[in-house]
Amino acid sequence: MKPKYRLYFDKAKEKEEAGLYEEALEYYEKALEEDDENIEAYFSINLIKSYIEIEKNTQDREKQNKHTKLFNIFNEFLDEK
Repeated sequence: MKPKYRLYFDKAKEKEEAGLYEEALEYYEKALEEDDENIEAYFSINLIKSYIEIEKNTQDREKQNKHTKLFNIFNEFLDEK
């Protein structure tokens, strides 16, 4: 069985991939509560907060494309771990 923090982290990643950033943020924060030394959770929380700000501040297609590229780079990084 996976540790509880990992279950939260995986759920957060699912929400993030679906574009449900507010929900993803909640799950990343729960993962961090379970394991406060989880670097991936800290990184993900900051990344999600930046996604939320991008969505709030712009409807610019170019910035949304940058957000998608950043998301893909982050997921590639996690997959290598």
